[in-house]
Amino acid sequence: MNPQPQASSSRRDFLTLGGLAATGSALTLHSHATPTPVTEDAHGYIHYLQAAGQEIAPEGKFQPTHPDILGPFWASGAPFRGKVTPPMAPGELLVMRGRVWSHTTKKPLANTVLDIWQADHKGEYDFQNHQRPDKRAVLPEARQFSGGAQPTRANFKNRIRLLTDELGYYEYETIKPAAYGVGNSTRPSHIHYMAQAKGHQRLITQCYFKGDPHIAKDPWASRSPLIVTIQKTRCDHGEYLAGRFDVVLAGTEA
Repeated sequence: MNPQPQASSSRRDFLTLGGLAATGSALTLHSHATPTPVTEDAHGYIHYLQAAGQEIAPEGKFQPTHPDILGPFWASGAPFRGKVTPPMAPGELLVMRGRVWSHTTKKPLANTVLDIWQADHKGEYDFQNHQRPDKRAVLPEARQFSGGAQPTRANFKNRIRLLTDELGYYEYETIKPAAYGVGNSTRPSHIHYMAQAKGHQRLITQCYFKGDPHIAKDPWASRSPLIVTIQKTRCDHGEYLAGRFDVVLAGTEA
């Protein structure tokens, strides 16, 4: 009988010590990581979903999603994850899901990068400068879009990036953000979106929530078609709010 090949001493020692667990290393998804390529439909799953009617386009006119203001609290480089708020953050649990579509091809867009950011349950953003009398002012480091320095990754809260799957779907967990005052007016509860996909124009927009009493007097939300219905949904562990926000991206101009 042929003897079994012996593992090399370095490999054997590595396994004996518990491999990666013993090194104290952690696997990290870097902000520059490339999306996982779409795999072949080996089990007919995509075909099943299409046959079940999952390829139906968004209701109403198939037009690019209405843009909205960027606001002063966007910052690049947010971490890729599926939960917007920190663990056990106070507030009403909200699960948002949707699909990203191409206005050009009328098909779902896989691997679309979505930036999501919002205020917390008090109506405050993570980069606000609470040392100044004007609480709406932001730290200079947060003004990435105007040439400021990039915040450290440890400071990111209530903001994420995520990728749509091979059928254009996305989903994330958060809390319903609170409304907040701006001067003599009140901005209604809203969540910011930035969507980017190859061959399509970048979209900057927001979604608002139906029934918010502040929508009528808000200069942006009052004219916006971006108002989402959220419903209380029961599960084995209690209740949560659920909403859907589909996005249609315009193609790049030739």
